[in-house]
Amino acid sequence: MKPPLRTAIAGIGGFAAAHHEEFARLELAGTARVVAACDPAADRLEEIQNTHRFAERGLEVHRSFDAMIHSVGGNLDLGVVAAPIPLHAPMHEAFVRNGAACYLEKPPTLDPEEFARMTGLEKGAAFATNVGFAYIHLPDRIALKRRMISGEFGPLRRAAFLGLAQRRSAYYQRSNWAGKLMLGDSLVLDSCMGNALAHFLNNLLFFAGSAGVQDWARPTDMVCEMYRANPIEGTDTIFAQAGLTNGVELRIAASHACPNRDEVIEERLIFDHATVTIRGATQVSIVRPDGPEESFPIAKASLSGAIGHYCGYLMGDHPRPAQTLEDCRGFVETNALFYLAGQRIQPVPAHSLGRDEDPSAVVIPDVADAARGVMEHGTLPSQGGFAWANAGGSAGIAALPGLRRTVMRMAAESPDAIRELSKI
Repeated sequence: MKPPLRTAIAGIGGFAAAHHEEFARLELAGTARVVAACDPAADRLEEIQNTHRFAERGLEVHRSFDAMIHSVGGNLDLGVVAAPIPLHAPMHEAFVRNGAACYLEKPPTLDPEEFARMTGLEKGAAFATNVGFAYIHLPDRIALKRRMISGEFGPLRRAAFLGLAQRRSAYYQRSNWAGKLMLGDSLVLDSCMGNALAHFLNNLLFFAGSAGVQDWARPTDMVCEMYRANPIEGTDTIFAQAGLTNGVELRIAASHACPNRDEVIEERLIFDHATVTIRGATQVSIVRPDGPEESFPIAKASLSGAIGHYCGYLMGDHPRPAQTLEDCRGFVETNALFYLAGQRIQPVPAHSLGRDEDPSAVVIPDVADAARGVMEHGTLPSQGGFAWANAGGSAGIAALPGLRRTVMRMAAESPDAIRELSKI
């Protein structure tokens, strides 16, 4: 494929605006040419269109994706899906069936059945789709994984993530799918780990993949507890312990209902001969029991780099995308197991909740202590004596076909919890 790549972007507002900024730069470099964009709110997004000079650059602007595809679909090199998660699968299908390569924002989908249809379609695609997990292409992280699989640190025993990242009430009001389990008949599963912190679950599975640099681990079984502190249908707080197919233990402690002072992002990998910790996604420390400690910065996530890498693949500079759809299988399975193992989303009682400096932020004041128990000892909150905690359950990968039934039951149980939490 030769530049400039004829490109259409599904989305104008939200995160799509960042894609338009990047592709405007790629046009100046002669790499791409955006010929069309769509957004149902296009009439209200004139500022973005003016900022990125849509009219001067000759972009067709459509209010519907179908209208855009009808206009330019048969004459595209690249389609970019920067639209809400529930729209990913049909938009991906339309681009692929029209012969275009597809840059698909993360996560590709959180529905395993939909994922199976997408990967099936992908087998006939002219070019492999890239899923926009924005850390995987980074040379610093690839170099770190090469050290891991070389045996330098010994066998990997545990991969753990601590993610406390506050989200206020406006976060759950930004769209009709935010915080939802379902939208109509579609599984959405929007949560702290399914969306905002999804990159880090994907990173752990990437580092845990032991068969090569471009190998992602997959789960076998899980114990999990899921909570909601906010008046939403889904979950904002997840604690889990899982087994991976290569024997590595996975630990997850994540919440959007944390006090601002407790916010932390930490990826931790425990090997026989070293502990590798990445704090804030950009600072690595390698501690050996009987050797010198290493500490060094690594690059932060980069939309520019992720898109640039994919364009390089399309033009023959790389043998494959940074992350294909198939590479996401373990991520989709792990996210599904949160619900199957958790069995229910437990409302945090009012007396265990508080407000932060910003009164629109509902918090679990001691959630950081609960998270450290998971990280350090594998102790779930119900085992740690927290007043708001109750045991969840467990599930193995064989339970995956029951996900829709489980989520439908959770959605049916949610209205009472939402009403009570709305009073806080």
